[in-house]
Amino acid sequence: MYTVGRTSQLTGVPRETLRKWEQRYGVVEPVRSEGNYRLYDDESVRRLAVMRDLVDSGWAPREAARKVLEDRAGAIAGDAPPPGSPLSHLDELVTCGQDFDVVRLESTLDKVFAQADLADVVDEWLMPSLVRLGEAWQRGDVTVAGEHFVSAAVLRRLSQAFHQLPHPDEAPRVLVGLARGSRHELGVMGFAMVLRSRGVQVTYLGADLPVEAWVETVRELGPDAVVLAVPTVEDLPAVREAVQAISTSTTVLLGGAHQGRIEGAEALGHQPGVAAASLADRLTAR
Repeated sequence: MYTVGRTSQLTGVPRETLRKWEQRYGVVEPVRSEGNYRLYDDESVRRLAVMRDLVDSGWAPREAARKVLEDRAGAIAGDAPPPGSPLSHLDELVTCGQDFDVVRLESTLDKVFAQADLADVVDEWLMPSLVRLGEAWQRGDVTVAGEHFVSAAVLRRLSQAFHQLPHPDEAPRVLVGLARGSRHELGVMGFAMVLRSRGVQVTYLGADLPVEAWVETVRELGPDAVVLAVPTVEDLPAVREAVQAISTSTTVLLGGAHQGRIEGAEALGHQPGVAAASLADRLTAR
């Protein structure tokens, strides 16, 4: 959660303008701290940054706010799989986080991973379920410990599935990981799992990798592509540094909420499963 001052720094929107956009257009709804200070989450910062970009490009503030809110409403409406789908239970992770129910959590993960294509699991169930878990935490319906309990179990399952997949030696090679200081692994780990399931040789480098390590590994392995994620606004400086350092040596692609704010790399879109399958088709067709 970010204060007004920090949010202003991250988005480039003056404090006075933040208040106007909140009060006039309802583009964000900050929560209040115990001391009655306004606090903004990552999604609020993302919306404000998008609105700023639209206004800077000539949109009227009212129209820019409408666009931001419409896009968010569409994303929420598109999250849910059709009724009857084995992926339709999007609140299971929230319930497990509330009850610390390890048996139910493991059973849910077993069932989901067994019943559907991995790309569908990631896009139609995992990412929407994690969004709901984060929203439940923000409302106070799930504790910090409950959220960590669920996230750790999901990361273990993704890692297990990733390492059980075949590792083709002659296939195109892609390095996947996060830049210095970035630790939000679930989305990028899901991407890596789907990519390997599509026959690509994936070297997963994990979280918080300094730029020197990226440069050295790219030089040593000569990958066909590198994929990083930009899950939060605070990841932007480190990802920009990494992209600048390695984009002259190989193709760099980006996922995550803020992928469109980095120059010199190709945006993958906001569905990790679809993006991984598309990249696999593209690489194997060469």
